[in-house]
Amino acid sequence: MATKFLQRIQRLYHGWWVVLSGATVLMLSSGSHSGGSMGLFFVSLIREFGWSRTLISGAFTVVRIEGTILGPFEGYMTDRLGPHRMIALGFVILAMGFFVLSVVSHPVHFYIAMVVMATGASIGSYIPVMVAVNWWFNKKRNTAMGLAQAGFGMGILLSPIIAWGITQFDWRTTAIGLGVVLLITGIPLSRMFRSRPTQENPAEEAVSEEKSTQVSTQIDAGEEFTIREAIRTRAFWIIPMVHGASQFTTMAVYVHGVPHLTDVGLHLQAASYAMAAYGVIEILTRVLLGSIGDRVDKRHAIFFYCTVQSLGVVALAYARNIPTSFLFSLLFGIGHGGRGPLLAAIRGEYFGRKSFGTILGIGSLVPSLAGMPTPLALGILYATQGTYLPGFLIMSALTFLGGFLILGAARPTLIKKNPQD
Repeated sequence: MATKFLQRIQRLYHGWWVVLSGATVLMLSSGSHSGGSMGLFFVSLIREFGWSRTLISGAFTVVRIEGTILGPFEGYMTDRLGPHRMIALGFVILAMGFFVLSVVSHPVHFYIAMVVMATGASIGSYIPVMVAVNWWFNKKRNTAMGLAQAGFGMGILLSPIIAWGITQFDWRTTAIGLGVVLLITGIPLSRMFRSRPTQENPAEEAVSEEKSTQVSTQIDAGEEFTIREAIRTRAFWIIPMVHGASQFTTMAVYVHGVPHLTDVGLHLQAASYAMAAYGVIEILTRVLLGSIGDRVDKRHAIFFYCTVQSLGVVALAYARNIPTSFLFSLLFGIGHGGRGPLLAAIRGEYFGRKSFGTILGIGSLVPSLAGMPTPLALGILYATQGTYLPGFLIMSALTFLGGFLILGAARPTLIKKNPQD
C-alpha cells in the first residue's frame, strides 16, 4: 500500500506541486511580513518605545512607495530570470530585514527594517508564484491560483504563533527566529519553480488530452498579448483599479486591525485569534470555492467578493467583543479570499502567458498607490478622532464602489496587424 501511495505521488501532475510550493512561499512571506504579524510588532513597538501610531504607520506608507517602484521591475525580471531565482533572492532579503528589526532602537532603524523586509517579500512572493502557476494551468487557472493564494490565509495562521513568541520571549527574539526560518526554507522551496511545461512534463491541457491524443508541446492558452498590446486595452487598466480599491480595506486590516481590536478591549492573543480565524475562512474560500471562478464570468464574481470584503471592514469598525470580531473574520475572509485569485486569473485568461509577469508587475502600480496612503491616513484619523471608526468606514466605501469598475472590463480581442499593411 505504501508503494502504491508513493507511485501516485510520483505521478501527480507537476503543476500541483508548483501550487503547493507556491502556497508555502506565500504563507511564509505574508505570514511573517504582513497580515496580523506586523500588527503584533506594531503594538510591541508602541508599548516599548511609546512611539505614535502616525509615526509607525508612516513606515508602511514608505514601503508602499517602494512597492510601487519595484512592481514593474519585479514582473519584468520574473519573465526574464524565472520565478525560482526571484523567490530565492526574496527570501534571503526578507530574512535580513527581520534581523535588522531585531535590533531596532530608533524610528529610522524601524523604517530601514521595513524597507528591507518589503523588498524581499515583494521580490520573492506574489508575482513569481503567480507567473509559475499561470504557466502550468489554463482550464483550471483560477482553481490553481486560488489554492496557491490560500498561502496568504495560512500566513495569517502564523499570527498566534508569533504572538506566543512575543509574549513568552520578546519581540526581538521572535524577529530573529522568523529570519532564521526564512533563510533555511527559501532555497529548497525555490527549486520547485525551476521548470516550465515541456513535452515530457506538459501543461495541464496537454495532460487532460493525453488519453485521446498524443501529447503536444503547444499550449492552448488563448491569445498571447505582448505588453505593448495589453496596455492598449481597457481591461488592462480597469483590473488594477479594482485591485487598488480593495487595497484600501486590505491595508486597513493588515496594519490597524490588531491595534483596533486591542483598543476596544480584546487581549493581544485574542486579537491574534480573530486574525487567524479570518485566515482560516480565507483558506476555505480559496480551496472550496476556487473552481467557481473557472465556471462563471470572473467579473461578476470579483464584484461580489469586493462587496463582501467591504462589509467585513464595516463589521471590524463596530467590533467590540469576540463574537463581533469573528463576524469580521467571516466576511473579510470570504471577500478577500475570493477576489484575490480572480484578479490574477482574469489577467491570465485575458492576456495569456507570454508577458504575464510584466503585465502583473505594471498592474501592481495602481494597488500600490492605493495602499500607500491608507496606513498613514488611518493613523492621522485615529490621532484626531481617537477612534478608527470613520477611517474604516471610508475605506470600506471605497472598496465597495471600486468593485463596480470590474463590470466594465470586457475580455479584449487581440488585433493582429497584416504584415502586408
